[in-house]
Amino acid sequence: MKRISIVSRHYPPNKNINGVLANQMAEYLIRDSDAEVTIFCMDADADGNTASMDVFGKVVRLKQRFNPNSKMGKLLNMFYDGYILIKKSKKHPSDLIICTSSPPLLPFWASGMLKKKRKWAFWSLDLFPEGFVSANTVKESNLGYRFLKKRTYRHAPDLLIALGEEQARHIQQNYHQPIPTIILPAGVTLDEPANEPETDDKPTWYNPDVVTLGYFGNVGQAHNPEFIKGMISASDREGFQFVLSVYGINAQEVKEYARNFKHAVIVENGLAQHHLKYIDIHLVSLRTSWTHAAVPSKAVTAISTGRPILFCGSEHSDNWQMFKAAAWFIPETETMNLEIEHFISTISKEEIASKATRTKNIIVTLKQQVLDAYLQIGKYDR
Repeated sequence: MKRISIVSRHYPPNKNINGVLANQMAEYLIRDSDAEVTIFCMDADADGNTASMDVFGKVVRLKQRFNPNSKMGKLLNMFYDGYILIKKSKKHPSDLIICTSSPPLLPFWASGMLKKKRKWAFWSLDLFPEGFVSANTVKESNLGYRFLKKRTYRHAPDLLIALGEEQARHIQQNYHQPIPTIILPAGVTLDEPANEPETDDKPTWYNPDVVTLGYFGNVGQAHNPEFIKGMISASDREGFQFVLSVYGINAQEVKEYARNFKHAVIVENGLAQHHLKYIDIHLVSLRTSWTHAAVPSKAVTAISTGRPILFCGSEHSDNWQMFKAAAWFIPETETMNLEIEHFISTISKEEIASKATRTKNIIVTLKQQVLDAYLQIGKYDR
């Protein structure tokens, strides 16, 4: 029996997306590869609180040492959590340790502490320390940043698990040798929907006579609140409504703005998964400075529900490259609002339906790609 450890700061019932994805991986490694899966995580809270879901694998929860509610405590935990997670997982007997990028310095500790001691994989859900530069926390010329990046990529993992081909190519440039790579898109819904009765549980805001635009999930440093606000403002006209369900550091700003518009509907505490299909076009945003450092899973989730996306960011992002057949693109530029206005003025129900139809083949490909990836990880033996 293959013994696999997954290392992540968060894990269910904590609803952080990294933990949810790790839980899905554990489920399929156990089910399809008969693997023994152990998860090392911190006993920490996250935006989104808790979720009701089955938890897979043997979970080892470690206590945070410093107060997460203070700025200094958060900073110290960022260093300590990664160190203690790698230290504990290294001592556990396993054939492969899969390290996520949460906490941010987890790959930094893994590179130094796991070299030649354990076979390990880097699962690039986000890229750090690059994310610190993307968020303007430090400059690329900062000596501390340069030290962290050099050490993070000094020792290559045995396996790279990337979110897309573009991100994989970007990461490979940091190493001096090619690394076996598995592409695992994040956010794919694998469960087959239950047969729904004719009196389907439609959301109260559902209106088939209008075009419903929507943004759900995190509005953090990697996302552009100005794009969301621009779309809300431009769609304030007959034949449109905007559904908003957000959390994160910019969420309050966006919600306060949306309350000024009658066509905007604010859904608190998250959208139900089966309600996502009632949004005609899902908005996805990734600041160009975060290209490859993050690949928002909401794009994959939207496509998985059969709905097209409107992506604002860089054309080099996997979110655009993977889904351009079922998507529209708005470059993140100073003239973004003109692009938004043109989009709203020209979009039609017929064009939306055409894009939605194209999601069907993408969904089949995505699901098979994820299942194949789990099988490859489960039998990986270098």
